Amino acid sequence: MSDTPNTETTTDAQRAELAAAFGQELDPLAEYEATFQQADADPFALFKAEVLATRDIATRTRNGYDRVFRQWCEFMDDQDRHPACPSEAHVKGFARHELDTKDNQPDTVKEKLRKLNNAYTYWQDDPTFPHPQDYNPISLAKTKVTFADVESKEPPRIPLEDLRNVLKGVTHVRDRAIIALQLKLGLRATEVCNLKLADIDIQNADLREHYPELGSNPRLEGRQNAVYVPHDREGNKSQRPRLLPLDDELRRVLLRYLLIRPDTDEPWVFLSLTRHEQLRKQDINQPWKNAFRPEYAETEYHRSVTSHYGRHYFTTYWRVEEDLNRELIKYMRGDTAGSMSIQERGAIDEYIHTYYEDIIDLYRENVFKLNV
Repeated sequence: MSDTPNTETTTDAQRAELAAAFGQELDPLAEYEATFQQADADPFALFKAEVLATRDIATRTRNGYDRVFRQWCEFMDDQDRHPACPSEAHVKGFARHELDTKDNQPDTVKEKLRKLNNAYTYWQDDPTFPHPQDYNPISLAKTKVTFADVESKEPPRIPLEDLRNVLKGVTHVRDRAIIALQLKLGLRATEVCNLKLADIDIQNADLREHYPELGSNPRLEGRQNAVYVPHDREGNKSQRPRLLPLDDELRRVLLRYLLIRPDTDEPWVFLSLTRHEQLRKQDINQPWKNAFRPEYAETEYHRSVTSHYGRHYFTTYWRVEEDLNRELIKYMRGDTAGSMSIQERGAIDEYIHTYYEDIIDLYRENVFKLNV
């Protein structure tokens, strides 16, 4: 994003000075915070009932609104502010959070702001709400957040040896496993969050005794030391499911983590450090930030390194370094490969079997080593 912290600090100070001179409020909704906190009614629920419910909107679109509202409310809760009383700074902070911390694409963030703005303009138009017609923090923020710079910048080119050195500095076993998994298998952050113990087969007697559910997904039947990544689990963006092999190195990394993983009833492979719950997308990004910044922070020419870098490096390695057939790369990424319809279970099994047999030996013989 082009607006740097120093520039923003100067601009904010100038705006505050002018606002004070003219007796204007830069945060006019703050005065309604306490009232909204005390009220039982949910402003977003009213918008959904009176606007969305009256329109012919697909279920997927309704679910998209629910997801955005939930994410916005979580963000505002972290800011100790009611989600119906944002300032311009809150909206800009949310946009940065979605772009930088959660590694969303600019178009995705724009769409989230559009959905929030639809709710906000409803509040402006309905006399039930105190939102003034002459103040819309979402519209203001959208004009001041620059998305084009993020979109056009390329990730930095990090030599393999430098990646190895960075990984050596990652001392937490879980964080090292997350970064290695994304680099070597190209998984998205949400796919790492959604990975279940049943989705991983690791041949180790102690591990299998400790985790009876390990590798129990039917898609893994007869396939050892492999990971199944479903496409239809909520939050996963892949167009197709994929079964990916583990090489000896990644198998060892995951084994070391699973042997010290907290004992809980949670089905997820990776758990939060304190509450031992399923990770969120930003939780996946944090180990990358800790390991790769400030050295690989955003520059004039490059994006900052985030969890998406693993998928980028994975794709570039197989496409450029190994010159692998593009259809096989699509399969390993979870993109649409071939013309086979996979609506039925039998078609999914055939799809996975066809491509997995093509990549299993090739992958294990040629995948790069991180020396972890």
